[in-house]
Amino acid sequence: MIRPATHDDVPTLVRLGRLLHDTSSYAGLGYDDEKVSRQCKLLIDGAGAVFVSQLEDEVVGFIGGGVTEHWFSGEKVAFDYSFFVHPQHRHGVTAVRLICAFETWAKSQGAVQIRMGITTAVNVQGTTRLFKALGFDDAGVLFSKGLSHGN
Repeated sequence: MIRPATHDDVPTLVRLGRLLHDTSSYAGLGYDDEKVSRQCKLLIDGAGAVFVSQLEDEVVGFIGGGVTEHWFSGEKVAFDYSFFVHPQHRHGVTAVRLICAFETWAKSQGAVQIRMGITTAVNVQGTTRLFKALGFDDAGVLFSKGLSHGN
């Protein structure tokens, strides 16, 4: 079942977020449970949206994002902050259902476009195939470079 997240889901979202973080290209950066908790609550309270996939009594995936105007026009674009499905639940329809719930919400907010990326380096080929199957087009490439602050 896909449903909007509630404040009761926040501890689970923080734990799933940590699993995503620790198994991704972000693992070398810090993870602040309290900050993630605050951000989830803000999105749940209307600064965006969070949808969860619940199987029986367990949340096994989520997508959270927002809608804003493009910097160059008044047209609205939806974007994801984070999208994750627990590895044990990746080969079903969970991811599709989460993305579709987010797309429906984005339309209800007046968005004319969704921008989602793969920034974690986790299952890039499989996720690319999923996005393309759902009608997404390639829109660019993301690069990353660590910065040293020492001498």
